Amino acid sequence: MEIERRILLMLKDGYTQDQVSHELKELEIRPNSVSSVEKILKDIRKEYGAITMFQLACILYDDNYFDDDED
Repeated sequence: MEIERRILLMLKDGYTQDQVSHELKELEIRPNSVSSVEKILKDIRKEYGAITMFQLACILYDDNYFDDDED
């Protein structure tokens, strides 16, 4: 699973950015620093044209991004 999707799934499950970073470290996935997570999220927001995380969540919901989620 690509890191961007993994991060979005963790945020969907209620993780904070700090918790996402910690989980990535536990799974030995790199990059895993808080600043790396923030940068990845900034890039995702830019890709979807979202200004805020809330707006990104709404866009992803409208696009059925999580419909094939196999948690």
